Amino acid sequence: MKKILLAVLMLVSSFAQAGERLTSDELKAFYTDKTLRGIHHKLGPGSSYWGADGGVRSLSEQGKERVGKWWIDESQAKRCLRWSHKKKNFCHYTERNDDGTHTLVHGKNGKKLVEIKSSEPGN
Repeated sequence: MKKILLAVLMLVSSFAQAGERLTSDELKAFYTDKTLRGIHHKLGPGSSYWGADGGVRSLSEQGKERVGKWWIDESQAKRCLRWSHKKKNFCHYTERNDDGTHTLVHGKNGKKLVEIKSSEPGN
């Protein structure tokens, strides 16, 4: 009986938990050459393409376009970017949600920035 209980506990603990942050390797797989669709807390609904070459292009439903460069900060497991019209880097965590979606979380204050509803291969 103890062996069965131990096996069940190990199985349950191996599943990803909601609120758990993606690792550096998971971030690379999640973002590279993907189009993400979601809701930005300031800009509303939109999509962004994360190119394998490090380029990013974001487009809100209102037509606001932003372009920049992105990378993974492996030491902190954060997805970073610099918009072409900004002078600073933005590095944030990506967390899993219970429903299979993800949330972009501010790297310093922990506020939710973007509810990522889907991730699809390609542009």
